[in-house]
Amino acid sequence: MRASVKISVLAAAVALTAVTSCSTGGGSSSTPAASADSAAPLSRAALVAGSRHETGLVIYSNALLSQMQQVTKAFQAAYPWIHVTVTDDEDPVIFSKYAAEHGTGARTADILIASAPGLWVAAVAHAYLQPFTPAGISNFPAFTSQGNGLYVFSPDPAITIYNKILLKGQAPPATVAQIAQDGVDGKYKVATYTINNDYGYSAFWGYAHQEGWAALDKLGQTAQTPGDGDTLAQDVAQGGFAVAVFESGLVRGPIETVPADRKLLGWEYTKDFTPLIPRGIGITAGAASPDSAKLFLDFVFSNAGQQALCDAGFEASSNTFTPGNGCPNTLRALYAAVGGAQHTYLTPFSQQVATGQVSFTARFRQAFHL
Repeated sequence: MRASVKISVLAAAVALTAVTSCSTGGGSSSTPAASADSAAPLSRAALVAGSRHETGLVIYSNALLSQMQQVTKAFQAAYPWIHVTVTDDEDPVIFSKYAAEHGTGARTADILIASAPGLWVAAVAHAYLQPFTPAGISNFPAFTSQGNGLYVFSPDPAITIYNKILLKGQAPPATVAQIAQDGVDGKYKVATYTINNDYGYSAFWGYAHQEGWAALDKLGQTAQTPGDGDTLAQDVAQGGFAVAVFESGLVRGPIETVPADRKLLGWEYTKDFTPLIPRGIGITAGAASPDSAKLFLDFVFSNAGQQALCDAGFEASSNTFTPGNGCPNTLRALYAAVGGAQHTYLTPFSQQVATGQVSFTARFRQAFHL
């Protein structure tokens, strides 16, 4: 599941940076989807020695290629003999490509990075992953270990974006409940994710699971669901909507760093509740370079790896990590902004989420008159 975010500036009609996210983030209230992994960490020396005899590292990923390359570049700086190949694929492609290649004995991915809950549940059931416990994993929230070799690479938050010009000096809405009420009161036009997108489904499921349907039912009275992150960002920037709620958190980067974006658009966390949409990661059972893959997971869950993720626009989630350069993309910063972890929830890679998608989608369509 990917959630692409492309922003076009209304005043200059300029296409801005493309940002891709996918789907799933987290609060400490979620529980692992399965039992803890049993494979104890191997020594770094043993992994390094093994990796020197392997033929590179192949990663099938659903993140924007430029983002992942920032992370793999930092990894390769530490392990220059490991050549990393990373893709930019949709979630279904990641899993189907791995299944087909592994089934025929062809060279395939050593690591999968994806977001769709249903696809991960099926992947675990089909034993696509091998057990491994990354060094340093004890420094992360409990939801990071989803069981059976599956971990949360990045718990991506859903945020609110708004058009500063259309709000005409009004303070931006601080809660989902306020956005829903303001839409009903006719203060501004509201948009949100389509339920057909796995990122949107995970965000809405997490919100309803924790907060119920009252605000979503009210939101559905007036809010429109024009598409995914690309569409939401473009429509708000071009003036079609003043506010978009449950937008991908990866849009924060261009809004903060591109002057034209920052002049026109703003963003914030919803303080009543912020869903976290997890992007999963695991080492494949068919990995041709398992030691290189284990070194990569160890890197991801180290301070150096967390810095690389933060800088690339992913959400660094270590409980002990402090960015060396003031990077704001951390779970600790998010918790501080919304008043604590109790105002967030990570939608887990669970059977409940996977099998409930059809009925939840029907309930959402009823609320939004779709």
